[in-house]
Amino acid sequence: MNKFGYSKIEILVVIVLLGIVAFITINKTSYAFAVDGNEAIDEVKYLIEVQAEDYALANTTLFNETDTTYISVDDLIEAGYLIGNSDGLLTNPIDSSKNFNDSKIKLEYNENQNKVTATVVD
Repeated sequence: MNKFGYSKIEILVVIVLLGIVAFITINKTSYAFAVDGNEAIDEVKYLIEVQAEDYALANTTLFNETDTTYISVDDLIEAGYLIGNSDGLLTNPIDSSKNFNDSKIKLEYNENQNKVTATVVD
């Protein structure tokens, strides 16, 4: 160490080392809050299925001739069970250019238990 403090080389080495540590720390923690795309899509599908079951129980006339029927996400939006964006679209949380509106939902009605099971059909 010279009498005026640290040399330029020593300061440069410390700055480079701090930069490397900061880069590694930021890179590792930036993924901590990232949303898994598959989980987000699964959550939207679960919401669609729950709302479809409510819709079907409120409209049991869908099952007059059969215990299984199909509806679309558009049907749920039009009935007010789901809310789309300003264009009436339920967009994909990962890719906003895609939407769920044309997705079909299979509804199975168990009349004995008065229960409906909904499944989003891909």
